[in-house]
Amino acid sequence: MIALFLAALAAATPAIGLDEHVGDALPLNLPFTTPTGEHVPLGSVFDGKHPVLLILAYARCEMLCSVVLHGATDAIVAHPGDYTPVVISLDPHETPGEAGRRQEKLLADIHHPGDRAAFRYLVGDDAAIHALASTLGFHYAWDERTQQYAHPVVIFAITPDGRIAEYLRGVTFPGLAAAMDRAAHGTTTTSLAQDLVACFHFDPSLAKYGRAIQLFWRLGAAVVLVSLLALVGGLVVLERRRRAT
Repeated sequence: MIALFLAALAAATPAIGLDEHVGDALPLNLPFTTPTGEHVPLGSVFDGKHPVLLILAYARCEMLCSVVLHGATDAIVAHPGDYTPVVISLDPHETPGEAGRRQEKLLADIHHPGDRAAFRYLVGDDAAIHALASTLGFHYAWDERTQQYAHPVVIFAITPDGRIAEYLRGVTFPGLAAAMDRAAHGTTTTSLAQDLVACFHFDPSLAKYGRAIQLFWRLGAAVVLVSLLALVGGLVVLERRRRAT
């Protein structure tokens, strides 16, 4: 049932997807800009000792980006560790000022207001963002009609030397601390679950999403109904047999 839903979702958005490149090194020379306007390479967020929690999101996202960031900050607060959270904006038009405002909220959410080193945030041009996304196997696309990016819902555990250690999919991350601990020791882990949720601004024009989701729920309801009928039928048969004996 879930496979059918995911297949329908993938068919509706062929440009969106995720290819795991576990073990690959990130291009640490890519140029980015901090909320204070400082031009830095991607490698500036790595110190060779601490793993990095990397999140691709953007400030103007109206749907799951905020949910993912909320899930990440909740996990960071619940299970703090010795790692560096970093957001890199998917939006090449996002300004340092916009990044700074979002960074301030993230810092408040993890109870480190004003400490910019506690949750880094970088913006960059289209070439740098695409180069990083390509290395991560993170396939996203811009939709003109909704003026939003469609992209996978995933965050990344990166080793202290800048290698992809693990992909954490979804909007809540109960295993974040363990994943970051594995990354700290240089352990790379391929995901067993291949379920992928697409982050996309819902719009009535996206009828394909509506039909896919409706199909998913209808199939689920049908499976539940059939299961209940089978259970009731089985109980009736057992009861009749018990009375007959």
